[in-house]
Amino acid sequence: MKKEYIYLDYNATTPLRPEAWGIMRDILDTSHAYNASSIHHFGRKARKYIEDARVQVAKLVNADANQVIFNSGATEGNNTILLHFAKTYPDDTILIADGQHPSIMKSLAILDNIKTIPIDKGGIVNIKELETLLSNNKISLVSCSYASSETGSIQNVSELSDLTHKHGALLHCDATGAAGKIPLNIKESNIDFLTISSHKIGGPQGVGALIIGICGQSPALLFGGGQEKHMRAGTQNVAGIAGFGAASQAALESLNEYQKLGLLRTKLESKLKELSPDIIIHCKDIKRIPNTSFFSSPSINAQNILMALDLEGIAISSGSACSSGSVKPSRVLTAMGLDEKTASNSLRISMGWATKESDIKTFLSEWEKIIRRVTN
Repeated sequence: MKKEYIYLDYNATTPLRPEAWGIMRDILDTSHAYNASSIHHFGRKARKYIEDARVQVAKLVNADANQVIFNSGATEGNNTILLHFAKTYPDDTILIADGQHPSIMKSLAILDNIKTIPIDKGGIVNIKELETLLSNNKISLVSCSYASSETGSIQNVSELSDLTHKHGALLHCDATGAAGKIPLNIKESNIDFLTISSHKIGGPQGVGALIIGICGQSPALLFGGGQEKHMRAGTQNVAGIAGFGAASQAALESLNEYQKLGLLRTKLESKLKELSPDIIIHCKDIKRIPNTSFFSSPSINAQNILMALDLEGIAISSGSACSSGSVKPSRVLTAMGLDEKTASNSLRISMGWATKESDIKTFLSEWEKIIRRVTN
């Protein structure tokens, strides 16, 4: 009998939505060859696929289609923004919120004039510290995740934007953890740069977008042809972009339904506390994206639990980042002030568009068996 697997790691990547696969399958038909730079029939058809997707992605974040620049994903978008400001304003400082994705945090090691903004115990940017940094330094850019893909905590982006612009700087938000999970509005939030990835919303991997606000900046990382308004050279991935667009439309249309995952998470966390009273649920009292639960327990070894669940066909995530065979504590938890042991023994459950209530019931049943086994 084929083993049934339960996938609860949507913040890492998501299964491909049927809507995305449907249009990608048509484009990838071997009887066609699509290059959007060609002027013949197939080139024109490729451009239509791309421009339709541009509209779909723009609607997901309430932007205009001409603000959307397609790329390979949020990592590229984040690099594009940081490198642009480091090169264009070499005498200014870039501020990045602590505990973000490595595509942001590794700029500390490779770029000059980068400073971190402290976050509080809920993973939220310390506004007083930010204001002090903005007042005492010449700042060109502030970069902050819209929502943490680890804890699920949501930043007060409008407040960050107001303060940043008050001091003459621009705001970049990595919205990879928020897109498709909560309503996004680049215009109302007055965000200057927004980065998102297709595979986090049910689209294909290797595709993303940089959405540029009305800020007068034109950051570019790759140079060559004139694709994407000369802002991202290279032959466009027509099938990937079209799948991204279809996933964006599907995510937007099901956004209200997606919020019901918050009710399922409440049941999950309540039962977890019942089964393991010493569990610490991180950011429980902070506004969070509805699909994410991030927790630690001082009495368990997170890696052992992770492997035990995997053997039972249940995929969740450790809150620790693995590098070169070593396990390191979650950066966001240490930035929030938690001790190394707690930060290392953290686990994340992230649900998504195909998650069923029965998936959570099965997880809890297996959790109870494993906890009894490892604690007796």
